[in-house]
Amino acid sequence: MAAAEPPGPPAGPGVRAAPPPPLQPLLQRAETLRQELAQGKEKPFAEVVWCHSGDPAAAGRQPLTLLRQHLHGGSPGAYNLEYVTGAVARTAARFLERRDAGVPRQPQSIVPCGGTAAAVVDVLSLVVDAGEAGQVAVLHPVPGPPLHAQAAGLAGAAAVPYLLAEERGWDVDVGEVRRALSAARARGRPKVLCVVNPGDPTGHVLSRSSMEAIIRLVDEENLLLLADEVHQDSVATPGRPFLSFKRVLHEMGDPLATTVQLVAFYSLSKGIAGEAGFRAGFFELVNIDPGILKCFYTWGRSVYPPILGQVLLDTFMEPPEPTGPCYPAFAAEEQALRRDLARKARLLQDVLARAPGIRCQPVQGGVRAFPRIQLPPHAVREAQAQGLEPDFFFCQKLLDATGIVLAPGSVFGQREGTYHFGYPRQGAEEPPAARRGGCEGTGVGGWKVWRVSSGLRG
Repeated sequence: MAAAEPPGPPAGPGVRAAPPPPLQPLLQRAETLRQELAQGKEKPFAEVVWCHSGDPAAAGRQPLTLLRQHLHGGSPGAYNLEYVTGAVARTAARFLERRDAGVPRQPQSIVPCGGTAAAVVDVLSLVVDAGEAGQVAVLHPVPGPPLHAQAAGLAGAAAVPYLLAEERGWDVDVGEVRRALSAARARGRPKVLCVVNPGDPTGHVLSRSSMEAIIRLVDEENLLLLADEVHQDSVATPGRPFLSFKRVLHEMGDPLATTVQLVAFYSLSKGIAGEAGFRAGFFELVNIDPGILKCFYTWGRSVYPPILGQVLLDTFMEPPEPTGPCYPAFAAEEQALRRDLARKARLLQDVLARAPGIRCQPVQGGVRAFPRIQLPPHAVREAQAQGLEPDFFFCQKLLDATGIVLAPGSVFGQREGTYHFGYPRQGAEEPPAARRGGCEGTGVGGWKVWRVSSGLRG
């Protein structure tokens, strides 16, 4: 009789409760199609175009020359915590002061980290006391990055969604947040409100008045405000500039400016830098006891970041002076990227506006648009008969017809009875795949999305 295999390592309830990656079946199908194309099998498309991710480098974005030049030389082999907590934190403080029109910063309140995903888990772990597992509620936006709900589970908290107001450009509706707070109190004690600005996947940018309303709410409800601001460099519309929660809080004055607790995140992965593979970012603690930092440097998963990523972060946050020899080339490259982001936002908006059965709120920032698709009852029934979310079913049909891989709206969450998909606006300058119907928002690409939609509607 064969010996029984030893049991696997123990897993906490947050890990066991985590759902499987929702995109996995779609990505597996896409890889099968890619292999069949490589074997010479005939398809209605020439290649598989991967448009499910918000990673600009994966979409073909070329890195900033200045950042890659700074990778040469030196020895990155040590942990070098002194550099990370000293020089990088000081550079981040100066960067934030410039960004926020002089709002003062303290380097000791800034924590450089290896990307924000693990850092969010670290921060949420601080609000779950011993014996409170599953009883602390973290409110997170829907649609929104799956990260926050997953991080809440890993930290031992319960994730409670609140719906963004699609018809108001995906604004945060304070009344809806209060409804979610009531639901959270039925399950435990709400402690954290997560806000994503600029929005992902929704592409919205919050107004000052909305941010002030959110700040007043967290003050009244005694909540920690967790501000995911990693897409701040991707704002596309001058009429709605990015404002940080720290700046708005400061400008609201006392007593709010000195009492509301805030943790704000920044990442090198998104926006102009687009260096996701180096896993570099930081978070800032506002009105939080500095002694909390000792916790991070004792057990935090995120606070011993890879040094190469921190070197790039340090360089990006303090670019060349206008009088320096590197400035003209850096400024030209950065400005070209910003113009390209704005152009693609307009182009994507125009293409989606012409597609029957698809409508999209204004794309103001972030890496994606989040258009809504109208699916007929027979398509919804067919999807349900196959055990699929209807928008997943739509993206599956799109993949088989065009080779384009998109992220279904159900990955990010959405109001019941509505269907969406994430459509990226970043990447290379209209490669041949895009001109033949790829993901860069060209007329042909938009037509192919419409063709699948109209086929389902028939």
